[in-house]
Amino acid sequence: MKALDAIPIRPAPSPAANAPALLQEIAAALDALLLSGRRHCIDLGSLPLSPADRDLLRETLGTGEVRMELEALGNSRIEETGVPGVWWVRHSSEDGILLTESLEVCHVPEIVPAGTTDIAIGLQRLRQALALRESGGD
Repeated sequence: MKALDAIPIRPAPSPAANAPALLQEIAAALDALLLSGRRHCIDLGSLPLSPADRDLLRETLGTGEVRMELEALGNSRIEETGVPGVWWVRHSSEDGILLTESLEVCHVPEIVPAGTTDIAIGLQRLRQALALRESGGD
C-alpha cells in the first residue's frame, strides 16, 4: 500500500476547460470594439472544445433577438447572442456539412451587409422593374 500513497492525486480537469478563457477573450474584444471599433473573430472549429465548453458558451452568452440565414453557396446562420455585439456564425455547405463556426465580436458580421456591387445590381434590377411597370408591361 505504501507505493499507492506515493502516487499524486490531482483533480480531473473541468470538462469546460476552454470556455472560461474564451469568455475572457470575448470581454476583452468587446472592450476593443467599444474603444476603437476593432472587430474580433474566434474560429471555434480550430479549438478543442468539449460539449461542456459549448454548453457553457451558449449558457453564458445567451440568446439575442436577431437570427439571420443566408443562402449563397451553402447556408449561413448568424445568431445574435444575449450579449450585444457578440454573434454566433455558422457556415455549412450545400450538403449541410458544417464548414466554419465562429464567434464574431462586432456591430454586424461582415457577411451581412450588402456589398457595393450587389447594391448596384439591385438598383439596376429595380430600375428595370420600374421602367417595365411604367411602360405597362407588368
